[in-house]
Amino acid sequence: MKDIKGTMPVIIYSKKNVNQIRECVLENYGKIKYELPFINALCVEVPIKKLSSIKCNANISLISMDAEVSKLPVDTTSVLNDPFSFIGKKNAKNRKLRKNVFSNTLCGEGVTIAIIDTGISPHYDIVKPVNRIVAFKDFINNSMLPYDDDGHGTHVAGLAAGNGYMFGGNSIVEAVRGMFPDNACSLICLGTAPKANIAALKALDGEGNGNTSDILAAMQWVADNHQKYNIRVLNLSLGIDAASFDIDGDGVDDMTDPLVLGANALVNMGITIVVAAGNSGPKAGSITSPGTSPYVITVGSVNSNGEVPEFSSRGPTATGAIKPDLLAPGMDVLSLDAKTNKQYIRQSGTSMSAPAVAGAAACLHAANPRLTPAQVKAYLMRTAIPQKKADLNSQGAGLLNI
Repeated sequence: MKDIKGTMPVIIYSKKNVNQIRECVLENYGKIKYELPFINALCVEVPIKKLSSIKCNANISLISMDAEVSKLPVDTTSVLNDPFSFIGKKNAKNRKLRKNVFSNTLCGEGVTIAIIDTGISPHYDIVKPVNRIVAFKDFINNSMLPYDDDGHGTHVAGLAAGNGYMFGGNSIVEAVRGMFPDNACSLICLGTAPKANIAALKALDGEGNGNTSDILAAMQWVADNHQKYNIRVLNLSLGIDAASFDIDGDGVDDMTDPLVLGANALVNMGITIVVAAGNSGPKAGSITSPGTSPYVITVGSVNSNGEVPEFSSRGPTATGAIKPDLLAPGMDVLSLDAKTNKQYIRQSGTSMSAPAVAGAAACLHAANPRLTPAQVKAYLMRTAIPQKKADLNSQGAGLLNI
């Protein structure tokens, strides 16, 4: 039989711990890229011809592909150079938010939201008046300073924790009056937890793509540092078809999906995980990994008419579980522009829906630090508003209500 040449990036799981298989892997199979003790796994570049011998190793429980993972937006539109025609009479309430608006309000203060994404740019709404980027780790280029060469992660961060600093507490309408119709209401760009801190973990590149191993390494960082930074929430506005992990044709489920295993491990540490449902709708059963986990909060998109857009992935999961768990706005959502650090941009997709829920979860953890991830999920689902125009496997409990 002809030798199969080349190597393959894989994730190898030990039956007990990484120490049990490290030496064997180094001697026989290849270079270790990452050690992941939080899920008892190693990320390795393995010679293809040796895959069969790995499967026979008595200390190895599972092997999966180190597949490519992607961000989950569907559209991007520049802002502050258009008339914001979507802001009009139906947003009739004038909400003029001043500098002291949060002085007596709990808005995630003291809680850190970890965001595994394309990085973060030091936008004024995050770093002023106090820099709330408490940690940055780059798994792509090993930069020490925060940056975002795609923009997706910065947009996500703003939806979770932006504070509207760019306008000094004044509304966008007042700051750029000439760009708005006369009937436009006051508006300020705010995340749902505008006092929360951010730990930005860059595991996706400048095109919004990355390897599963880099995502898992970022999760390992969260596992190692969650107490140091009081990380209570992790946002994952990314996803992948779980079938991509299948290395031998046996199929993939929640017990063999590496991202689900990673997410579940962090939930067991007390971290609430919020995941974008995916942009593979409207087909049933299209929730992407790790949103299929029963322990994470999976978030789909809703438009201003209470309808679930076609792109928003639907349930059920392969086990028949209802997903997503919640909906949040996902069409033309306004947030931070990484290119300027002072302006805003609109994006659409379930990537934009998840961080609104992540911010809400941070506020709950700030209000009651003893809450478990399961309690936070139950509360957000119990208080959600069912949408009449969406079925159960499109909306779960309904629209986030904060």
